[in-house]
Amino acid sequence: MNFTAIDFETAHANFPCEIGLAKVENGIVTKSESWLIKPACFPYMNPWNERVHGISSAELATEHAFDELWSQIKPYLEDQFVVAHNAAFDMKVLAETLRYYDIAFPHIDYFCSVSLSRKVWKHLPKHSLGALSEFLDIQFNHHRAGDDARACAIITLKAFEKLNTETLEKGIGESGIKLKKLIY
Repeated sequence: MNFTAIDFETAHANFPCEIGLAKVENGIVTKSESWLIKPACFPYMNPWNERVHGISSAELATEHAFDELWSQIKPYLEDQFVVAHNAAFDMKVLAETLRYYDIAFPHIDYFCSVSLSRKVWKHLPKHSLGALSEFLDIQFNHHRAGDDARACAIITLKAFEKLNTETLEKGIGESGIKLKKLIY
């Protein structure tokens, strides 16, 4: 069971100001990292987004832009299975950011942990990251990308455990969720 969980916090629209990645190897979260990102819209920060994640424009003034961080981020994603909680959002942010910086798209197969959790825990009224983390007793600092990616990875592992599957491919097949490709 090998995959990478990803999460973005955004400054405005699809301009990321933080990325979190959690690496899962052989069914264990082995590494979790996050980077603050000087967004392409700097110094503008959508006030609503800033209230949600608490990252200010002042904090980002000396941070690197996404293209300067790409060499550190790419190994987590290239030729990997990637999961995100609400994957449509995070994959859109990734795709738009790669396009903005004219970076070649890595080969990524991805799936959504919200879709997976809806199949596994049908009885739950909500499948948000916060609700699932509370249900599964996962402690994390919500709306910080590194913690959100780690929580997503743990939720995914627990879902596959509940399905009693040992491989990601088998778990995806048994759950009936879709595996998608990041396409330019």
